[in-house]
Amino acid sequence: MTLPDRIRRALLRWDRLLVIATLALPIAVTSLLGFLWLGQQGYLLHFVGVAGVFGGTVTLLRWIARRRRRAPVTVGDLAADMAVSANPDWLPQEAAAFDRARRKIEATTATAQPWEALPDLALGIVDEVAKGFGSRTALDFTLPEALLLIERSVTRYRARLRAHVPFADTVSLQTLHWLWRNRGNLSSVSKAGWYGYRALRVMLNPAVGIAREVELIVSGGNSDWLSDQMMGVLQAILLEEVAYSAVELYSGRLRFSDAELLAIELEQTEADQGRMAEADTPLRVVFVGQISAGKSTLINALLGDDRAETDMAPTTPGLVTYEAAIGGVPCHWIDSQGIDGSAGSLEALLAELREADLIVWVLRANRPGRAADLELLQRFEASFAAEPARRRPEIIAVASCIDQLAPGWPYPENRLPAELQQVFAGAVAAIAGDMGGLKPLPVCAVSPEWNIEPLRTEMEAGLGHALLVQRNRRRMAAGRGSRSVKEAARSTRGVLQGAGRLGSRLARRAFTSSKTPPE
Repeated sequence: MTLPDRIRRALLRWDRLLVIATLALPIAVTSLLGFLWLGQQGYLLHFVGVAGVFGGTVTLLRWIARRRRRAPVTVGDLAADMAVSANPDWLPQEAAAFDRARRKIEATTATAQPWEALPDLALGIVDEVAKGFGSRTALDFTLPEALLLIERSVTRYRARLRAHVPFADTVSLQTLHWLWRNRGNLSSVSKAGWYGYRALRVMLNPAVGIAREVELIVSGGNSDWLSDQMMGVLQAILLEEVAYSAVELYSGRLRFSDAELLAIELEQTEADQGRMAEADTPLRVVFVGQISAGKSTLINALLGDDRAETDMAPTTPGLVTYEAAIGGVPCHWIDSQGIDGSAGSLEALLAELREADLIVWVLRANRPGRAADLELLQRFEASFAAEPARRRPEIIAVASCIDQLAPGWPYPENRLPAELQQVFAGAVAAIAGDMGGLKPLPVCAVSPEWNIEPLRTEMEAGLGHALLVQRNRRRMAAGRGSRSVKEAARSTRGVLQGAGRLGSRLARRAFTSSKTPPE
């Protein structure tokens, strides 16, 4: 190999280090010139003395604080800004499991742990999170869930690497491998250079050299303490990432990818598509109430047209779906059958409410009989209490036909007299008392409409929670056993395809070997 080729290979090997050295050189030169200026001005000894006094003061204060408190500084005090944040989409049970794991991590990493003990600590954190989800234990998850966890973790860490690590896109693995392989030699060279510099400093200027050595001795304890605490901070961050991933894993969020959940949601909305001649929309808003409570009239008022049939007789046979939007978000508005108190009606409506993302409960203000509504509400609450992993949809209660309580309705510019305001307030309080504290918004859905815009505003305010409910509902629905037939069919198809491929390969080999002449 010629000399130019050797020089070129050396430059290619050291090009990243040369870039780093080029960036660090101005800082090093500036520091050196600063020390030279201090020496020329006669301030170098003063600077060293002030630095030594400052370091000694900090050491003394730390010693006094330890004597008084007898407690180490927690990692949480050092890493409050670096802590891993909980996912706002988590349910209270999931957030509580993450908080318990975080407290355990903070107590464990108050002092830095040996790095070789970190895998066992991580497994303990996973087990702690699993206990928060009932009887589950560590490693109680499937292989596809583990692979999806790895995929999401790698994607998240890649983004952090590119955002926070300089030269991450330029330093090759070959360079990193070479640095790791020669880490011992590089460390020896670095230490030799440092000790040589200190010896040269003492020989050139004994007074300054000795003063600097005293400063290093004084500040050495602070450096060791800071290094130990920062090591604990890094370990805490790593373990919190483990706890975060464990919550995502045991909550079922890694059972299916976003693309798979979308396919499942499309299958689930086929029933809605069969009840309408319009396009599919994702968010499900269910209007529920007794027969002739005013659900269809309210839907017409909110939609601004007469798509829902209305009269005093029960007009909604089964379920009717309308395409609408709330705050620009497309949705399905589902006009349900009226509550008649029968067991079949309650079961059908309960099943529909459990699949809702937002519920508008219509209660007639001038109808005191609300036992059927209360029974359905209690069943609804009990069903979600039995499944803490399910996120409960928000209920917006509406007191319809409020104009029936107001003789002389409508009033000019909707200015209600004081006595009528008391009547409305009494009706709202009566409904809330009958419905376990569910306070309704009084509305008039017939012309001239009253309080329809505040109802729209309240529905828009519930969009964020409704979207969280939808994600939770889709994830839980994806894990139900209703897909077991499809899974069995898929596995059977896979076995048959594998057997066919194996048979064809064996036949091809047998045919080839029969044509090969013996030696």
